[in-house]
Amino acid sequence: MNKDKRVYVYFNLHKKVWSVRQDGMVVKHTKHIMLKNCRFLVGKAGRERVLREGKKNVHAGVSGYVTDLVPACRVHSEVTYNPYRNEKFTTKDDLYEDVLYSDYAVLSCGNGWKDVEAIWE
Repeated sequence: MNKDKRVYVYFNLHKKVWSVRQDGMVVKHTKHIMLKNCRFLVGKAGRERVLREGKKNVHAGVSGYVTDLVPACRVHSEVTYNPYRNEKFTTKDDLYEDVLYSDYAVLSCGNGWKDVEAIWE
């Protein structure tokens, strides 16, 4: 994996880990990854297919550059995405604000759960 190139990370429903795609190919599966210069992306057509067919598909994820270090955060929020409730990633708190980007993101998972934290400097 080239850390100078952007990756796309999504939760793999079959393996219950994060899949990391770069240049159109899955290059890694991991339970923990940190990204910088993040974009939270949702494919409109993929979401519409989920709503129409009721079956999950890969259409949402986080794009960014892999990093080994995330600075102490000033502002952070847990982030979630549910295609049946929202068109975009949102915060998990009561406000449910859309999240389109963040300076950093920490994605982790284990035993079927997944956690995404967006961090702004």
